[in-house]
Amino acid sequence: MVRDDFHDFARKLIEKTSKLDKNIWTLAVKDATFRFNRDIRFTKDKSPYKGNFWVIICEEGKHGNAAWYYVHIEPGKCFIGGGMYMPAAPVLQRVRMYIAKNYKQLEKIVSVPAFKKMFGPLIGGDELKKIPRWFDQNHKAGRLLKMKWRFTEHMLSDKEVLQDDFVNYCISVFKIMKPLNDFLNKWALYVPNTIVD
Repeated sequence: MVRDDFHDFARKLIEKTSKLDKNIWTLAVKDATFRFNRDIRFTKDKSPYKGNFWVIICEEGKHGNAAWYYVHIEPGKCFIGGGMYMPAAPVLQRVRMYIAKNYKQLEKIVSVPAFKKMFGPLIGGDELKKIPRWFDQNHKAGRLLKMKWRFTEHMLSDKEVLQDDFVNYCISVFKIMKPLNDFLNKWALYVPNTIVD
């Protein structure tokens, strides 16, 4: 059954990721995946199942605010991703404050050749038109501060997803991604000032 195969894949991926990242250690498959059935009560499309599978590996589970390791499987739209996607507003503010003080470190992480080759530039979503008002409007990390999230994507072919060692391939991508996740997760340890220069 496809669902069982995917849960087996997710279980193996979580196990191997926990060896890579010490913060991932008690995550159950149900806390990293979503149900396969669609809610068809209020839609004309009565297809009973979703057209994709995905697993979010995060120390707090799929609903947490920590940075993710993410695998999305959908015909023609497969990718491995990571970073922070749509964090809660208070978390986003703290992340921006941490970046404002440590942006050179973040720029160094995303400038590593292996990172650039694997992911390209960070994806920021619908970026703000202006730097948030509590920051210096001429801040050197302007674009990083305007981002609503900091996310990476490594696109995959359907053939790559079906290879026997796909779990290990995901881990090889996660290794390159990990410095970004480690950086973003430091927001929780950061005690911000009211105004950030």
